[in-house]
Amino acid sequence: MTTMKAVRIRSFGGPEVLELTDIEMPQPGDEEVLIRVRAASVNPVDYKIRSGAYPVVKQDQLPKVLGRDVAGEVARCGRAVRNFKEGDTVYAMLDGGPGGYAEYVTVRAELVAPKPAVLDYVRPQPCPSPDSRPGRASSITAVFRPASAC
Repeated sequence: MTTMKAVRIRSFGGPEVLELTDIEMPQPGDEEVLIRVRAASVNPVDYKIRSGAYPVVKQDQLPKVLGRDVAGEVARCGRAVRNFKEGDTVYAMLDGGPGGYAEYVTVRAELVAPKPAVLDYVRPQPCPSPDSRPGRASSITAVFRPASAC
């Protein structure tokens, strides 16, 4: 079993419930890509889940890795993925499964978009969601960097 670092919660509460831990590294399904996460956002839904104020997520679904938006590089593609290749820089809005506060995350290829070259991984910037309509944008409110980059 290959492991990776992730920040997750085992119970609801304040920031003190976030814990850095080793978990199993995910493997992409046929229609998924494995992304090496370089940046993950902190959105209002993340702190609502963490505090227990988001009614969709219940105690029996914990532990949980939070984080809905990520940017990084494609580390591996599932067998049916044709529009991305290893090394592509991308961003994605995750679909409610495992979150992006981890070294790697899998996501359906249809939820992934090429990262514009003018955007970097560190500065928060409003940008269109991969699945958004023209003129609609989501805002990245904070960005995590790997500890080695700090």
